[in-house]
Amino acid sequence: MVQLTAYRGASASVAAVRWPYRLVAVESSNSQLTVSGHSALLDHGMDLHLYADGPSALLGLMAEDPSAVVAPTDLVGVDFLRFVRAIVAWSDVPIIVGLTVDQESHRRAFEALDAGARGLLGLPFAPEQLASAIRHVGLGNLGPAATIQYGGLELDRQAHQARVSGTVVDLSPREFTILEYLVAEAPRVVTTAELAAIDSVDEIPAGSLRVRKYVQKLRRKLGPAGPADTPVIETIRGLGYRLTGS
Repeated sequence: MVQLTAYRGASASVAAVRWPYRLVAVESSNSQLTVSGHSALLDHGMDLHLYADGPSALLGLMAEDPSAVVAPTDLVGVDFLRFVRAIVAWSDVPIIVGLTVDQESHRRAFEALDAGARGLLGLPFAPEQLASAIRHVGLGNLGPAATIQYGGLELDRQAHQARVSGTVVDLSPREFTILEYLVAEAPRVVTTAELAAIDSVDEIPAGSLRVRKYVQKLRRKLGPAGPADTPVIETIRGLGYRLTGS
């Protein structure tokens, strides 16, 4: 694992961000990006959204409204420095460069700093390393994302409790985990296979009726609990589910 971490001062102001911090990351073609899964990153207040290449990440930026971007020097589909310059010119979202082990990666990384990137991070990174990088680019107040909010829905991750407009909704552990994932990914469509594969429901086979049954139970419990701004779990035929609402 590359341990080099370097930063430059943040000159641009950082806009208000959602909690946990939503981070857009592009996968590396030569190195594993992270040593941790989605839950471990959420425990550090970070919600990582992965893209396979530069072009898809640029499109995702328009929909994600991220707090920061993590881009490896060996990203595919677009020239790395052009990718950095495009983001710097288009927005004030800070860019953190992911370093692989080769010397060419280091040269590109420091060129990216000159082009406006705000930090360097060795790949693969642990949650603590990414959290440190986030703090150094100007996004403070990192810590466990104890409460996630979407419209009138609040999830208390420490108490494992859901509230709709202040009213507690009684959920089973698996119902809570599925709802937590839908909230973290909203408004993206989440596939049935994703819901079946997350750690705390890994006994559910992908595509099984059990995921649909959990979703049906969540709808029955959330619907009567709150007013019109209560998020709704919408079925997207052939794709999966998404959380809609305020």
